[in-house]
Amino acid sequence: MRLSSAYQPTTLDGIVGQAAIIRRLKKLVANPSPCCVLLEGRGGVGKSATAKALINDLGVCPFSGVAETCGSNLSIDEVRRLFGTTFRLRPMTGSPWHVLLIEELELLPSRNVSAALKNELSEQNMPHRLIVVATSNDASGLDEALLQRFDIFPFGSGSIFAESCVDRLNDIWAEVVGPEVPMPSVVANGGWHGDHYSMRRALNTLAAVAESRVQEVAA
Repeated sequence: MRLSSAYQPTTLDGIVGQAAIIRRLKKLVANPSPCCVLLEGRGGVGKSATAKALINDLGVCPFSGVAETCGSNLSIDEVRRLFGTTFRLRPMTGSPWHVLLIEELELLPSRNVSAALKNELSEQNMPHRLIVVATSNDASGLDEALLQRFDIFPFGSGSIFAESCVDRLNDIWAEVVGPEVPMPSVVANGGWHGDHYSMRRALNTLAAVAESRVQEVAA
């Protein structure tokens, strides 16, 4: 069972455990403006899901309005192509806005790429209808001048986040297994790794426990 994909939120309202961040992003949805946002936090806290939910809520066409890449794959030529051509043209359908989604921004391959991106994101060069959304597990190693282009959204991964995740896990368990069977505590506990809670880990645990239960019933 790939529950992390099947139950990934499609709107900001579906994101759990990051209430303050969601409130801020909803303001952007209500009043879009050219900007750069960096969703920073440990794995499994919903950064990628939030980025895609934001894009969906903005109404940006995923085919003509969104350019998605990983930081490690971004080259100087790609930066020049996107900012020199792609983002200067109006998307063919949907919202007039473009979104550049950069997953794992901390993996930019060189200082030259970082410098090229920083230059394109400057106030004088930033395209008028572009929103840059980046994710990062740890942005501390990024060039400070590049980081200054971004509004940073720090994602929590502690007990408050875990409580919200457990509520959602119970709902998913009821859908997958049935409301008459209580969710085992091992599912909720499966999200913990030290003091960090990961919804992805918890969902993987839920999938394994649910599959085991289905096999037992079938036997």
